Amino acid sequence: TTAGRAGESWNTGKEREGGLGMASVLFDIMPLPQNDSENPVVRIKYTPAFEEAMGRFRALLVRGELGERGLQVTADVIEVNAANYTAWAYRRRCLEDIGSREVWERELAWSGEITQANQKNYQVWFHRRRCVEVLATGDAAELEFIAECLEEDAKNYHAWGYRQWLLRHFQLWTDELGFTASLVKEDPHNNSAWNQRFFVFKETGALADAGAVALELEYAQAQLRRDPHNSAPWNYIKGLVEAAPKELLLKKGAGAAALTVDGADAEIWLTAYCRSVLAAQVGCVPAAGVLVDLCEKRGSAETLTEGAALCLALATKWDTIRSKYWAMRQAQLSSSAAA
Repeated sequence: TTAGRAGESWNTGKEREGGLGMASVLFDIMPLPQNDSENPVVRIKYTPAFEEAMGRFRALLVRGELGERGLQVTADVIEVNAANYTAWAYRRRCLEDIGSREVWERELAWSGEITQANQKNYQVWFHRRRCVEVLATGDAAELEFIAECLEEDAKNYHAWGYRQWLLRHFQLWTDELGFTASLVKEDPHNNSAWNQRFFVFKETGALADAGAVALELEYAQAQLRRDPHNSAPWNYIKGLVEAAPKELLLKKGAGAAALTVDGADAEIWLTAYCRSVLAAQVGCVPAAGVLVDLCEKRGSAETLTEGAALCLALATKWDTIRSKYWAMRQAQLSSSAAA
């Protein structure tokens, strides 16, 4: 289980003195003080634990010693400053120097504790990635570990980045759409979950499957029926249409294809869909924004004029907080229409 992986600290069963690991074993590594010059402008008041940990680490670096003691010293440094990149890099050198599977397994368990306590720290996720890479233990349990971290912050950029690496490296795609669907159900505005769905479609080649894209458009539309003002599914639909095959396999009268026929141009379909939503939900800002972009892309005098009119409505009535932006877009579209 995840708890089992993260349940042991690096120095399990060993005495930790004053927050530092195995000081008696490190007796011959005399702490090397930080060189602040004779007259520093501002001397930082470090805690005694921080000074001792960093002093031992500096001495270890000078000696170039790796192995178990290197792991103990770097663990102490990370305990007082988990963002110390040099300590993490040196720790990996120690692990590689020892080289046994046992030490990497112990490290993975220890990294679970550190990762859960420092989830916004890039170094902990990169370090865990290296452990999993060496052990080749990318599996459902590791995905569950990430899911537990995302429960605390569903938009943790580092956790999502690590999850994407894990999926790609070990080809763990089977349940990922289901995982993102559960997050979207919980919070339809979770842009990270929507982004992950697009990532899955792109990486698995599903974007080249017109039928799969059509089904995904239906999924996104179902979320818009819950809240047509939710910009997340609008951005997702726009991204799918831009990246998918031009000819979508849409069935007339069914879900995503309610406004079109088999083989319709995807952008023509999306234009019609935006107009239908605006007719039912006057002032729907994300629908209007997508339609403005489509009108500009099509580039005819008629669509440019339509886009300029939408920008005017957005600037003066529907999205006044961004009135200057929409006024600028209106001027651009009006100029292009008159050219």
